[in-house]
Amino acid sequence: MDEFTLTIIGSGSALPMHGRHPSAQVVQYVDLCCLIDCGEGTQERLRPAGVRPFQIDIILISHLHGDHIFGLPGLLSSYTHLGRTEPLSIFGPVGLKGFLESIIGYTEMTVSFPLSIIEESPVGLSRIVVRENIEIWTFPLYHRIACNGYVFRELTSNIRLNKERLHEYGLTPVQIKAVKRGEEIEHSRGRIPSSVFILQSLPPVSYAYCSDTRYDQCLLTAIQGVSVLYHETTFMNELEEMADHTGHSTAGQAGMMAAEAGVSCLITGHYSSRYKDVQPLIEEAGVNFRHVIESEEGKKYNLRNLAKGLTH
Repeated sequence: MDEFTLTIIGSGSALPMHGRHPSAQVVQYVDLCCLIDCGEGTQERLRPAGVRPFQIDIILISHLHGDHIFGLPGLLSSYTHLGRTEPLSIFGPVGLKGFLESIIGYTEMTVSFPLSIIEESPVGLSRIVVRENIEIWTFPLYHRIACNGYVFRELTSNIRLNKERLHEYGLTPVQIKAVKRGEEIEHSRGRIPSSVFILQSLPPVSYAYCSDTRYDQCLLTAIQGVSVLYHETTFMNELEEMADHTGHSTAGQAGMMAAEAGVSCLITGHYSSRYKDVQPLIEEAGVNFRHVIESEEGKKYNLRNLAKGLTH
């Protein structure tokens, strides 16, 4: 069964405090390794969380506030010092290219690898990455500055194969891929349906990332029905006016959004430094939605398990 995981690198907001750090997380699917946001100090926390920095081949930046991007120049510099040669693609809002090119120019940073910087200004859902059996889409969030959300969508059902049966029939890698697509196999024994080799077929899983955003039902178009939703929970409900003024959401609003979108699991995060204990935020989100979990830094979550109602 193909791995589909989320590792939390940073769960805090603007100020690193209470053992929490600025926003960053890693999504992994088969050979895709994607870093979402890159707050200050992200590169130092990748390896302790079990992520090899050179695995990362795509970086998605939500917006250009420091707690989401100040770690990026240092990571790029380290890649060069360590001799990276693999291509890297960075997606983000308009202004990202100028930000990085200015730093690279003023610091005389040498980039030792092919670097693509792609600016996106989506009006609705826009597909930006296509890999084997998974796509990444971007969509607008509602913050104080241009801000993009992201959705990872598995394209077909995830299949658990019968390894003994594969060995018995001696299927080639090409034939195994055809089985995963649900196709019949041409074999010396005749045409064999893919069901012969399948033990279990699970529905596709999807994951949406909504970082800094006001509560706005316009988001539903992009995230309706996703399996797992990460939605910021910067403030408690008592600070709803401040949340709206600063372009953020309360925990209660995140719970409402999860319920309205019909998701299976809500992951909270981007906790304000004013809260040492985030449990009240979890409980407040849980008033409107049942399956709510905390972003725990350094923890890897199996998105398939979260989609089934499990907690890790």
